[in-house]
Amino acid sequence: MKKNTAKILVVDDDPEIVEILKYNLSNSGFEVKVAFNGVQAVKKSKKFLPDIVLLDVMMPEMNGIEACKEIRNIDSLKKIQIIFLSARGEDYTQIAAFEAGADDYIN
Repeated sequence: MKKNTAKILVVDDDPEIVEILKYNLSNSGFEVKVAFNGVQAVKKSKKFLPDIVLLDVMMPEMNGIEACKEIRNIDSLKKIQIIFLSARGEDYTQIAAFEAGADDYIN
C-alpha cells in the first residue's frame, strides 16, 4: 500500500464517525490522529502538526468553530487545511465556520 505523506486530525464527538473516518483514511495510507472535542483538537494539533483537520461543529467542551479560531491563531498551524464535516447545514453555521478560518465546509 502506498504511504501518503499527509497527516490528518479527525475531530468529532461521535466515536463511530471517528472510527469510520480513521479506518478509511488509514487504509488509504494517511497518518491519522483523533480528538473527541475542540479542546483536544487544539492540543493535538499543536503536537501532531497535521496537514488537514477534519472538524465537526457541535462538540462538548469547545465547539468546532471555537477550535478552528484557536488553531488559526497558532503560528505553526496557520497554513493547515481545516475542513468542517457536519450535519449542520444552516447558512449561518457555514458562514461562522468560514469566518473562523475554515477552508471548506462539507454538509
